[in-house]
Amino acid sequence: MIARTGRALLRSLKDSTHVGAATLMLPVGQPTRALLRPIATLPGATDATDVALLGEWRNRHVKSFLTEFVANDARTAAWLTGAIHRDGGKILFMLDALDGTRLGHLGLGFIDWSESYGEADAIVSGGASPPGLMKEALQALLRWAREQLGLRTLAVRVRSDNPAVAFYEKVGFREIRRVPLTVKHQPGMVVWTEDATLARSDAYLVHMRYQER
Repeated sequence: MIARTGRALLRSLKDSTHVGAATLMLPVGQPTRALLRPIATLPGATDATDVALLGEWRNRHVKSFLTEFVANDARTAAWLTGAIHRDGGKILFMLDALDGTRLGHLGLGFIDWSESYGEADAIVSGGASPPGLMKEALQALLRWAREQLGLRTLAVRVRSDNPAVAFYEKVGFREIRRVPLTVKHQPGMVVWTEDATLARSDAYLVHMRYQER
């Protein structure tokens, strides 16, 4: 029942959020230091500034992703309105300062409603957030995922060569295993994939589980 309600809530948010009108704002910090605002993914209703910043920040942190490529506005908008909007197990939020400055984005993905499982996904800082704010923002998002979406198990996957491993540990994630990654170079893209058959690798995918404090 909770999973059904959570799935419906996620879909409703994505179908009703459009530029200039978010249907939900999650407070971050006590007292409130910032707000988490759903990023519009509805075709024809995306926010041009959100789109530009998502691409800019992705390009700045391209080595943190399993797929490395140069993002542009058209590609980012198509990703939002296509893959993200259609996927019933993904949602993205923009972290807004109280004065409206956009500081980074955070999301949930890979949700398995039947298992009440989900992952922190697409966590990227714009580089201007005050110390500790991204940590508080992710913890607020994870609380919402548990209390409103009914997700009992929360996890994250991150490349071992990404400094964000230490960030996730501060948030409350603990490593449960790491799997070797193999790299393939494609036209205009570098793709890293898990390969448990490898004896060693230049990078690993670190699987972490959230342990709320």
